[in-house]
Amino acid sequence: MIMKHQKLTASGYLAVILIALSLVATSQTPAPAPAQNAQNKTPEQDPQKSEIIKLDTALVTVPVVVTDRYGRFIAGLSRQNFSVREDGIPQSIASFSSTEEPFNVALLIDTSRSTKGKLNVIRKAALEFIKQLQPNDRVLVATFDEKVAFIGEFSNDRRDLEHAIRGVKNSYMTCLYDAIDLAIKEKLLTLRGRKAIVLLTDGVDTFSKRATLDSTLELVANTGIPTYAIQYETRNDGVNPTSPGSLPPLILRFQPASGIGAIQAPPARDRYIIATEFLRALAVQSGARHLRAESIDNTSFAFTLIAAELRHQYTLAYYPTNEKRDGRYRTISVGVNHEELVVRARRGYRY
Repeated sequence: MIMKHQKLTASGYLAVILIALSLVATSQTPAPAPAQNAQNKTPEQDPQKSEIIKLDTALVTVPVVVTDRYGRFIAGLSRQNFSVREDGIPQSIASFSSTEEPFNVALLIDTSRSTKGKLNVIRKAALEFIKQLQPNDRVLVATFDEKVAFIGEFSNDRRDLEHAIRGVKNSYMTCLYDAIDLAIKEKLLTLRGRKAIVLLTDGVDTFSKRATLDSTLELVANTGIPTYAIQYETRNDGVNPTSPGSLPPLILRFQPASGIGAIQAPPARDRYIIATEFLRALAVQSGARHLRAESIDNTSFAFTLIAAELRHQYTLAYYPTNEKRDGRYRTISVGVNHEELVVRARRGYRY
């Protein structure tokens, strides 16, 4: 009995040793492989490392519209037809898009007392715009008076959008600057693809609390979101939004001292002149359009033009050769290698 017990014990020890050796070998075999692969990966092969590099670099996106002398949109151009300069220095185009992609538009409707006599026209014009949507185009309807109200979210459901527009009502004050500020920061910045703002307003701000004329213009310039303005004249409608004495100075620190898009404060500091210059500067800085509208006919034409333009935009993007973050305003210039064509794009940004 004793001899048998000793044999079993020796056999058991041998089995334990063999199992242990097997486990050690198994646990160590795959370990060097991942370490070696990680060392041999280049930045191009490692998508996580490549993504970090892109996030740390300021990619500047530039929507571009190209027309002939008669305003007809030009399609079919390629990356090789375009050139981009920043502060006069040539930049390399990192990405290029020319497809007629769907767009996201924040439609901001002025419902202040100053537009009371225009509200029916505004409703009809906005409904005409909805009718021109392609199936995948999306619109966010918002109103602004003494507050900003987003009616739902971005949608391509025409019935919902028409219901939202028909329900628009007038109030009193005007927070135009706040409306643009909120639309960009809370609704548009997180969206990918084509996006724009369309304003229906007289341009007179009387009640903004979080944004100013300067901050709004700088925000639009820095984000590069095309901001179209359809302006109604309300000066002679019997409404005095506020006295001119409380107007803010028109000193736009982010803009060039002179040239297209720069605003010069009028001596009389007339609120309606300021409104027009503000809306014009929004359009110029973002590469969009400022349109005047006094009737449903030319308002519908304005919407037709805007819808067609949004679908015919080219989109260029580049990484600036100037990597300094010094807070200076930088000018953007886009060219095309056809002398007879007209190019419109955002004018610059602060970085």
